[in-house]
Amino acid sequence: MNRLWVRLALAFLVVTWAVLGVVALVVYSSVQSSFRQYVNERDAALFGQPLIDDLVNYYATTGSWTGVDTVLGQPGHGRSAGGRGPQTYVAEPDGAIVAATDTTWVGQSFEAIGPSRTTSLLLDGRRIGILGQQTPGFQALDEAEHNFTAQVNQGLLYAGIATTLLALGLGILLSFNLTQPLRQLAGRLALWTPATVGEQVPVEGSAEVRQLAEEFNAMSQRLAAAEQVRQQMAADVAHELRTPVTVLRGHLEAMLDGVYPLDVEHVAVAYEQTLHLSRLVDDLRLLTQAEAGRLPLKLEALAPGDLVAQSIARFEPLAQDAGIALRGEAAAGLPSIEGDRARLLQVFDNLLTNALRHTAAEGAIALTATNTGGGVRFVVANTGVIDAETAAHLFDRFWRADDARVRDAGGSGLGLAITRQIVLLHGGAIRVEPADGETRFVIDLPARG
Repeated sequence: MNRLWVRLALAFLVVTWAVLGVVALVVYSSVQSSFRQYVNERDAALFGQPLIDDLVNYYATTGSWTGVDTVLGQPGHGRSAGGRGPQTYVAEPDGAIVAATDTTWVGQSFEAIGPSRTTSLLLDGRRIGILGQQTPGFQALDEAEHNFTAQVNQGLLYAGIATTLLALGLGILLSFNLTQPLRQLAGRLALWTPATVGEQVPVEGSAEVRQLAEEFNAMSQRLAAAEQVRQQMAADVAHELRTPVTVLRGHLEAMLDGVYPLDVEHVAVAYEQTLHLSRLVDDLRLLTQAEAGRLPLKLEALAPGDLVAQSIARFEPLAQDAGIALRGEAAAGLPSIEGDRARLLQVFDNLLTNALRHTAAEGAIALTATNTGGGVRFVVANTGVIDAETAAHLFDRFWRADDARVRDAGGSGLGLAITRQIVLLHGGAIRVEPADGETRFVIDLPARG
C-alpha cells in the first residue's frame, strides 16, 4: 500500500466514486421528482379538472368536507357503491377518508383500502385534502410505476459498479505507466556504485520525472568531479610527501651505514626535509579547513592602507636582495573592510612570494589598493606575462609552472589555493589577468557594512 502507483490508483478511484456519487444523487433526485410530478399531473388529468375545481370550491365555501358526498354523486364525478367502474374518495390531509362512492371506505385511511391513484387538493397553495381513485387495473399500473423506479435505481447501481471497475482498471494502468520512469530510475540507482559515479541516466517520462533525472545527472557529474579531485589530491599528496621522505630516508640510511659522516651538515639536510614535511602538513590542514568553511577567522575593522604598508614592509628586504623594485600604494579615502588581519596578510604574503619567485632581476612588483564603490580592490602586479594555460591552473592545489618545479625554489604548491579560499571566506573574489607586459592578481573585498 505504500507504493506510489497504488496510491495514485486509489486516489483516481476515490475521485471517480465522488463524482459518480454526486451524479447518481442528482440523477436519482431528478428522476424521482420528475416522475412524481408526471404521475401527479397524469392523475390530475385522469380525475378531470372540473371535479378538482368543484371540490376545492366546495371546501372554500363550506370550510370543511362535510356533505361533500353531493359533489361526488354528481354525474361524471364518480360511481355508486357496488359499481364495477372507478371508485372515488375524498380524504383529509392526514389520510382519513370523509367521503367515497364506496361508503364502506368512510372513516378508513386511504392507505388501508389498497393502492389507489391520488392527487392533492390545494387552496391558495395549502393542502386541504386528498382526492383518490381506485380502478380495477390500478394495481398493475402501480406495480409498473414501482418497477420503473426500481429499474432506474438498478441502472444507477450497475453504472456505479461498471464505472468503479473501469476507474480501477484505468487508474492502475495510468498510475503504473506514470510511475514506470521512477521505477526505472530507482533500478538504475540501485546499481549505482562509486565505480559508476558520473554515469548518466536517460531523461524520459513526464516533466517532473525528466527534471528528477536531470538533477540526478547533474549530481552525478558533481560527484564524479569531486571524486576526481579527491583522487587527484590523494595522488598529489602522495607525490609531494614522497620526495622529502625519500631524501630524509636516504640521508639517514647513508649516515647509519657510514656512507655519510654523522655531522652537522648532513643532519641539517635531514632536518630541512622534516621542516618541509611540517609545512606541507600545515598547509594541507589549512586548505582543508578553508575549503570546508571551518577556518576560524578573527574579524575586525581593517584599514586597507595599513594592510598594504605592512605587507610591503615585510618584503622590502627580500626585494632588495633580489634586485627587484617593490612599491605599495593605497588611494585616499578607502572604506574599511572587515576581515582577519593575519589571514589577509597571509594572502598578500603568498602573492608577493609568488611574484618574487617569478620576477626577474631589475623587475618591479607593486601592491595597490583602490576604491570600487562597494568595496576595495587590491592588485599585486609584477613584470612578466604568463600564458593562458598557466593562468588557468594557478589556483589549483599542488600545481606549479614549469619554471618553478624545482623543489628548493618552490613551496608546497598550496599557497595560491589557500589564498583563494581565504579570499572566498572573506566574501571576496580573486582572479589573475595578464596585461601590458605584467601579471596582475586582482582581489575584490566588500566594504565593511
